[in-house]
Amino acid sequence: MPPAAPPAIFGEPVKLDVGAAVAYPDGLTVLLEAVNDSRCPKGVQCIWQGELAPVLVFKEGKLSEETKLRLGTVRGLAGAAGPYAVALGEVAANSAVIVVTQPAGASAADHSDRIRVSSPSADQPVGSPLTVAGEARGPWYFEASFPVKLYDADGRELAVAPAQAQGDWMTEEFVPFKVELSFNPPTTAAGTLVLERDNPSGLPQNADEIRLPVKFSGPLGPRRAVKLFFYDASKDRDAGGNVLCSRQGLVAVDRDIPFNKTPVQDAIRLLLAGGPTPAERAGGITTEFPLPGLALKGADLENGTLILTFDDPSNRTGGGSCRVGILWSQIEATAKQFPEVKSVRFSPEELFQP
Repeated sequence: MPPAAPPAIFGEPVKLDVGAAVAYPDGLTVLLEAVNDSRCPKGVQCIWQGELAPVLVFKEGKLSEETKLRLGTVRGLAGAAGPYAVALGEVAANSAVIVVTQPAGASAADHSDRIRVSSPSADQPVGSPLTVAGEARGPWYFEASFPVKLYDADGRELAVAPAQAQGDWMTEEFVPFKVELSFNPPTTAAGTLVLERDNPSGLPQNADEIRLPVKFSGPLGPRRAVKLFFYDASKDRDAGGNVLCSRQGLVAVDRDIPFNKTPVQDAIRLLLAGGPTPAERAGGITTEFPLPGLALKGADLENGTLILTFDDPSNRTGGGSCRVGILWSQIEATAKQFPEVKSVRFSPEELFQP
């Protein structure tokens, strides 16, 4: 028989060598099957920078079947295997550091020893204002509150507000809570209610949440059609078959967004989220988005010039001229579909520079 996998602790970093596995308290085992290396060789011009991509195999625990998860140092620093959340740390050619948190996005039943929701009830259609009530143990709160968020099926945040303790929260016992969420008509029929443990430390081992599916009542809000611009290298070659790294490789795909006052920002954010469909990917359409940490913070239109302000804490927008040129062109083309946008600038100006 193979030797038993050494023990690991949920929420704690663990280093795995290729071929090695660890076991968690609930019976889950995680094996590092391989580390795929697609990094661009030195001295070679590539369409994108490439990455180290660990392949992890999850078995048993709360999983109904074996699950394989592929992460990456550029495009996939976090993921999930069933109820388990996985974050990627330092990666080398033959090893990877991971943090597994359990459960991730757990149901109310999974958390009944920590938090219980009495309203809304299961399968109850919800509308605005939505009253969320129940009880949670004292450690779920910080300074008598914790965050409650409502999302639509597209992951768009509809509302966020603090649930307030209805009694003394400085206890290990259950304390009632209540919050009211007001939101505009959603554009999807379903959504997710998220109740987060307040975590002022920011440490992943202290994070916890429950996610409850909800169905919205009433008519849905209107949506509008937009185009996102991805990339197809096969459409961007010269007569000799060399990749040109030009706008010639851009491909427009149809999407829809909520009909509101910020269509340009909504379209750009949808582009940054990535998401070519399987059929689009099979046809050669790709994108390097999403880039970990990259977020659109705001947009200003001045005399036809759109100034997009980004937050890029991990400096993911730099790289070779080919790579950043394609990223720039995707954003610019997506923005310029709106007739009021004549040109595009980025802030800070050093973003998307080779």
